[in-house]
Amino acid sequence: MSDTVIDAFAFEGGSYTSLDSLVNAMGLKWMAGRRILFGGTLREHIKKAQPALAGACAAAEKEYLEKNNEGNRIYFRWLCSFPGIRSMYWRGRDLGGLDAIASALESGDEEVRKLVLYLMKEQVFHNMVLSLGGRDELSAQVRYLERAYNKRDTAFERNGVVPMLERVLRGEKSFSFEGRDFSSPKDLAAYLQGYADRSPKALAKAVRPLFTDENNLDPRFEAWALMHGFGHELTLWKVRYQEGRGNKDDGPEDFVFDEDREPLMEAREQTPEEFALAVEGFDDRFVELLTRFADRIGDPKIFEGLMSDYFPDNRLQCYLLLKLYRMEIMRAIREAEEIDSILTARFEKRLTDDFGVGASFAGWAVGAWCRCYGERVLNKKFATRPD
Repeated sequence: MSDTVIDAFAFEGGSYTSLDSLVNAMGLKWMAGRRILFGGTLREHIKKAQPALAGACAAAEKEYLEKNNEGNRIYFRWLCSFPGIRSMYWRGRDLGGLDAIASALESGDEEVRKLVLYLMKEQVFHNMVLSLGGRDELSAQVRYLERAYNKRDTAFERNGVVPMLERVLRGEKSFSFEGRDFSSPKDLAAYLQGYADRSPKALAKAVRPLFTDENNLDPRFEAWALMHGFGHELTLWKVRYQEGRGNKDDGPEDFVFDEDREPLMEAREQTPEEFALAVEGFDDRFVELLTRFADRIGDPKIFEGLMSDYFPDNRLQCYLLLKLYRMEIMRAIREAEEIDSILTARFEKRLTDDFGVGASFAGWAVGAWCRCYGERVLNKKFATRPD
């Protein structure tokens, strides 16, 4: 695979002239990578030399602005769609290449299963297979499975996709049946002909293990036939026996990632001591965000995305500051001659009364806005600031 040369780009202490190396580093340094992608830095750097890739960056930025609570998913899909990707990455974890993915699926790794099926649902996994060194033939086999997985009004058993995918990724081209190993479907057909010569009933009884039910082939058998080039025949079989028969599910699995949970519900059990520990050094980072992106934080979606990227481990704190942002605390601070107890009490009361936030947490959140935005950005006097 040819590498993509770019002008030197500084990222997390390194300088990159290879776009492929940079993107793989972005997979390992997840949150920093999200910032340069969703903030437009990467797009601006490569837009002249790599306009097509810059367009993919722009599309990811746009989607993030529309769905910033799905930032990890959007970033994950963007990484996996990049032609120079060398592993599957998730939140800074290197999950490895095709062999490692197959092993994880075989061992029942739920996180990898969820991630792979998400890519199958988005119909981009077959492209990632090529990026990870898979041949065109393997990519076509995965594409067949993606189409089957995404079809609606079908009796196809979607749970069979994982064992099929595992065998396809491993390239296992032998099939065990009645204690014998067969190297090709033609050899198996010749063996079954012996049952057919006896009687139709004998053949029907013999082939029963090759099916899980009347509409589904055994996943191991279907994957084996697919790997031996019988995709067209399998498609015709599906049209006849699966399509138009409906499914108990409406469609592919709709995955719920951790980032979708309500941040306040997720963190309500924090003690004041844990909260205090979590906010060490928070003010300096918050001021950096407010000053560095002063021209962009007026957009609520951009501001929410920046908060998520700057403070990935401070979900409760971000939740509180975002609630105050939507209450227009910035405008109130700007319009005030000085930040007094009337202003702070008003916003603290709204947090505690409207959202059930503890008084100490509400006090910290209002104070953070007053200290960081009021004092340090706008140079206003914070009259009620504690000594």
